[in-house]
Order: sequence, then structure tokens, then C-alpha cells
Amino acid sequence: MRKYDRNAVFNIAVKAVLFIVFFAAAFCVLKFCFNLAIVISIIAGLVCGLAAVCLFSYLLRYTGFYYRYYSFVSGFLFKQKQGKVYCPCCGKHFDHFEDERFYDDLKHYNPEMFKKSRQDVICDCCRSAPRQRIIAKWAEQNVDLLKSSKILYFAPELSMMLWFKKHGIKVTTADLFDKRTDLKLDLTAIDLPDGSEDIVFCNHVLEHVSDYKVALSELHRVLKQGGRLIISFPINYEFDEVHEEKTGSAEERIKLFGQDDHLRVFGTDSRKILEDAGFAVSSIDLSGLPDEIVPVTGPADYDSNEIFCCVRK
Repeated sequence: MRKYDRNAVFNIAVKAVLFIVFFAAAFCVLKFCFNLAIVISIIAGLVCGLAAVCLFSYLLRYTGFYYRYYSFVSGFLFKQKQGKVYCPCCGKHFDHFEDERFYDDLKHYNPEMFKKSRQDVICDCCRSAPRQRIIAKWAEQNVDLLKSSKILYFAPELSMMLWFKKHGIKVTTADLFDKRTDLKLDLTAIDLPDGSEDIVFCNHVLEHVSDYKVALSELHRVLKQGGRLIISFPINYEFDEVHEEKTGSAEERIKLFGQDDHLRVFGTDSRKILEDAGFAVSSIDLSGLPDEIVPVTGPADYDSNEIFCCVRK
């Protein structure tokens, strides 16, 4: 979740004032052109429409509506067809994946870290990135395991929630800020019993927390003996070890780590970090991935395609 943004609040206030001015002007024009009953009917329709939009926005932002019904709505918007690329998360085919132009968002991203990777990697339906499609293909090979496991998913992505729903697999979702999740949990202080989970998914979360070593210790604690942690995070292979600097400046974080809400970027010692936390570590095998879901990296250069499957010792 992004911090309080004074400019964003100001922009919203300006838009609200402009809307009120426009509404007042429209009312005067309508009253001049039509009788009062017609004007009242039009206003009532506008108010009802605005109320419906506000209610729908609330459902999307603060409830599980987004995860439960997106696939139903997207069925009307994205008709199934044959195409060059395929998203295993939502099950849709397209002529190509989309370029979301993250490199143009200078407020939140460092464009210099988007130069080495393909940008046309985002699913137009479920917004999956390559790392979610890799996990979805791994999950398809382990459906029986997932159906028989107690699963905890931190910072759930819409794309993977669609995949789990499609396969009838129950997942408990968790996040510290997202009110749509089942549980409000801090990754550095997970309020769950020891050895309570069979599988935990934690994708691109470790770079956001205050202390990644404590977070890994907590993830290890809540897993059962032999339980699996499916985890990924930004990796810069030019670094030998994790690179982090204490800074309160969003501009510095963008420059150093690629995004304003990243606190670190990991290096080539990532596997050792996970092993030191008490896991037997392997990488998800990419050799069997079909060409139609590639590319399997991007859009950022730090979006490594290395996703780790960690078993608690």
C-alpha cells in the first residue's frame, strides 16, 4: 500500500470541485430546457448511477468480490479464442500480451531498470506477469498436492486467485493492508500457530518488509515439517548479495531498487539466504514451459524468472 500522497488528494479535490461546477451548470441548462419533473428524473438517475459506481468500487476495494466474480465478468469481456499466447492463470488466448508501460510511471518506477527485458508480458485479462504464469504451470502439475493441502497465500494476485478458483482449490489469503484478504497478517510477526500450514505462497513480498530475515524465520515457523514455501523476489544478478540501504526517500528507493515501495533487491546468494533460514531449496523447472506462455521474464530487469520451492527441514 502506498503512503499518503498529498498531490493525489489535491487532484481528487480538484476533480470533485469540477464535477460540482459541471453538475450545477448542467442543472441550470436542463431546468431552462425542460420542465421540473424531467430535470428531477434526470438528476435522480445520475445520483443512482453514481451510487452504483461507488458501491461497486467499495466491493472491489474492500471485499472479496474482486476475486470471486472477476472471472465471471471477464468471460463477457474476453471471449475465448485461439491466439499466439496463452495465460494459464485465467485460461485465455490472445494475439499478444500487453505492454503496461511501467517505465513511463516515473513516480513509482525507475525506467533504467526496464531496458533489458521485454515489456509485452502482461495478460490483458487477469493482469498476470510471467512469474504468475510460471507458478500456475507448476500448480497444474501439482493439483492433487494443492487440493489436499492447507494453503496460505500472502499478497494474493488476482491471476492466481482465478487459477485456484478454476480448479476448486481452497486458499486462505493474507495481507497486512489489503482489506479484501481473509486474514490481516504481518509477515514479520505472523499471528498463526507453529506448523499450521502445508504450503505458503509469498511472491514479491520479501522486498517490501522491514526485516526479510525475520520474515523468512516466521514463514519457516508456520510451515509443517516438510511443508513447502513457494517464493520469489526481485533479483539483480550483478549483485553477489542482497543490496539494501536505509532510506526514507521514495526517490532513493526508486533509484536503488527500481520501485518506490521496495526496500531491497536480492543477489546471487538468494538460494543461500533461503537455505540459511532452514529450507531445502530448489528452483521451479522452466524446461517444460510451453512457448505460448513466454516470455518468462519481465517487465522489469529485476523480475527474475527464478521461483524457489523451499521445503522446511
